[in-house]
Amino acid sequence: MIEKYDKKEGYCKILGHFLTFDYCKTTKKGLPCSKVLDCWFQQFPIEEFISEHYSEEEYKKIFEPPQSKISSLTEILEQAQQRIKENK
Repeated sequence: MIEKYDKKEGYCKILGHFLTFDYCKTTKKGLPCSKVLDCWFQQFPIEEFISEHYSEEEYKKIFEPPQSKISSLTEILEQAQQRIKENK
């Protein structure tokens, strides 16, 4: 059951406050945050949970290195420029 731990609360090392596991497991475009193992290993068997509920491909997406800030900003600027062109 994938909702088994949804109501558990833990401290988010990225945002700096407590959140439910439900938030953490969907924050990365419907997949868990890449820090999910670090944040939840003391609460329940998170590695088991991930391996039981996500495919190998999803696992790779969860733990792939984050996009660099420059790449992320460039992507956002390109999207904004595209929206401006579309609105003219």
